[in-house]
Amino acid sequence: MAEKKSGGKRKWPYRLMLFLNILFVAALLISYLAPFTHPKITTIPAMLALVYPVLWIINVLFTIFWMLRLRYYFLFSLLTLMIGLNIFMRMISISAPTASEETVADFKIISYNVRLFDQYKWRSDQDYFTRDAVFDFIHSQNPDIVCFQEFFHGNDTYFPTIGPFVAISEAKNYHVGYVKTVGDKKHYGLATFTRFPIVRREEINFEDAVSNSGIFTDVVVKRDTIRIFNFHLESVRFSQADYKFVSEVIDPAATGHSSSSRIIFYKLHKAFLRRARQAAVVRQYISQSPYPVIVCGDFNDTPASFVYSTISKNLGDAFLEAGTGLGTTYAGGLPFLRIDYILHSRQLKALHYQKHLVDYSDHYPVSCTFSLEKESRLEESK
Repeated sequence: MAEKKSGGKRKWPYRLMLFLNILFVAALLISYLAPFTHPKITTIPAMLALVYPVLWIINVLFTIFWMLRLRYYFLFSLLTLMIGLNIFMRMISISAPTASEETVADFKIISYNVRLFDQYKWRSDQDYFTRDAVFDFIHSQNPDIVCFQEFFHGNDTYFPTIGPFVAISEAKNYHVGYVKTVGDKKHYGLATFTRFPIVRREEINFEDAVSNSGIFTDVVVKRDTIRIFNFHLESVRFSQADYKFVSEVIDPAATGHSSSSRIIFYKLHKAFLRRARQAAVVRQYISQSPYPVIVCGDFNDTPASFVYSTISKNLGDAFLEAGTGLGTTYAGGLPFLRIDYILHSRQLKALHYQKHLVDYSDHYPVSCTFSLEKESRLEESK
């Protein structure tokens, strides 16, 4: 009798591990539904997809745990990981940059959420420190096209940004779209700068958006017209208290968080719904373009999301095609997030994608060089 009790005591830790394993398998499987599930149906897959990298790592650990103990339970997590291989392949890139990039690249583009150039001094107490650091970085990269999200411009005397950037950059043609203006000296929005001629500028407004919008800019590159989309989609609008809660939520001793968790889930739910509506607008504009497109922006959502699947349909992802390693672009309080993208029409070939580890914002800038494929050249189609 005592032996049976002793055997039961030895088994309960494994039963607990198996129970937890099944929970995390279920969570990972549900996250796989996010790209196909509109948030108006349910936002549960979208919320789980937001932490997909964590769920993936946990299931890998469960696979190893059971394999080391020679238990067939390892198949639960292993098969689940294999089912979602297509999602996993959106998270990392093992592509090698094109060896002959320097001789075949037609242009280089940078996309960067600059967080208002630290105009409110989150990072530095020095006036213009971050603005000047961002401009110096961009100048060092010598891009042909620059897409800024969370762009800020004052006026000629209060926190100017357009004039100082044009003064040091070869990209002197620009298209600025303001989603919000306060008085005559605070302008918030998006900006696209380019060294190429601009032949059309249009703004794209989202219904019920407070501080999010899009613009597209038609530029002429070697007699070809390319449409450059620049978007900033709905953010979750986490406060510092929200980020603190997220960082503490794994603490078993933490208590009194029920109110904070409800607030966070509400903010996530609301943001998922708005981004889905905005993504539909973006997709419509892309499909109506008569020219090859490049889509730059802060989507505020991961590659495992409904938003990414909607916008990236029939487009190439520069990171997956010409980048390497993990694609994390968010430098804030949440890990493993790739939410900034450079997508492109198939008539354009991505050659070399790079994430730049500079700390001037809560996002990392990303860049890519492109070549024009023969079938996209106007002179060859005449």
